[in-house]
Amino acid sequence: MIIRGKKSFSANVNTIAKSEGVNMVGDQCEERKRTLILGEVENRSIAPITLELLQLGKMVAGKTGDLLSVALLGDNVSALAEVIADFSDEVYCIDKTLLEPRYSDFYVNALEVLCKSITPNLIIAGHSTDYLEIVPRLAYRLNADLVTDCISIAVGDGGQLFFTKPIFGDRLQADIVVDRKPAMVTVRQKSADRVSQGNGKGMVINFELTIDGPPGKIELLETLPGDNVSMEKAEAIVAGGRAFKTKEDLVMLEELAEVLRQYFTAVEIGASRTLVDAGILSRSRQIGQTGEKVAPQIYIAVGISGASQHVSGISGSKKIIAINKDEEAPIFEMADYGVVGRYELALPDLIVKLRELL
Repeated sequence: MIIRGKKSFSANVNTIAKSEGVNMVGDQCEERKRTLILGEVENRSIAPITLELLQLGKMVAGKTGDLLSVALLGDNVSALAEVIADFSDEVYCIDKTLLEPRYSDFYVNALEVLCKSITPNLIIAGHSTDYLEIVPRLAYRLNADLVTDCISIAVGDGGQLFFTKPIFGDRLQADIVVDRKPAMVTVRQKSADRVSQGNGKGMVINFELTIDGPPGKIELLETLPGDNVSMEKAEAIVAGGRAFKTKEDLVMLEELAEVLRQYFTAVEIGASRTLVDAGILSRSRQIGQTGEKVAPQIYIAVGISGASQHVSGISGSKKIIAINKDEEAPIFEMADYGVVGRYELALPDLIVKLRELL
């Protein structure tokens, strides 16, 4: 029989976050080592990155003996906390209406109180829009070592933490050793598989905070309509480069993407910066150092030369296919498969072959 417990802690984010009184909340917490995941909510559901971080956290906790803990903040997130509890030892649920929309000042204050209460050894967050503003500020308040945009975590025999991150436009990887606690890390999306098997024994802890006052220095005024896509979720991406001069030229890319949707659930059209600057595709579809970093199952680069700025955004792709008329194009150096030729001749044959395989 599985019994899920509930606890309730209380604190005042406006007073405790700025005083030495934080410890009176921490005194209520069991003195255990913890690896803490900062969970994310997306469209009222658990964000995929959270399931990936849980897999990483499970690995770390298994080697260090830590409790695997999760912090889940937002409005009406209690039911989601119950789901996450199946994959962790404990979930600290901070369910407040004022946490939606996401005001970073509230989140930083709330997480500071929580972390000073439970004193985790390692805090893992996604390298995502939601936390890129929050995590550095939290690290400063906790006097924690922070390593950003990592693709893997390892634990040494002596308990040291090894974080691997791409550097120099993803052309090299650096292994960074952190042995001071607490340590903080942000992890790139799709750097790990999603957790798939839970233990069903996690405890949901309602961490009560009094949040009031103005929302802070940054306030969400309006969400502008437009072509807003989540490239990081795509399982397959067909991307075009400077070989495409007009929107009408993209017809073949769209046709290829439509065929790929018979094989993959999420397929998107991507672009190099050249197409975005020319107004052919929206900036939300730009891939590279100044755009999105993606890690699809298959990435098809059509008419893209493969400059380092673009390559830095596709290094996590499982398979890369390059189509380019220039046999010296740098993209071929990292492609798993390459076609030298004009895309107008290569794409129709590829589309036909994929249809034949259905």
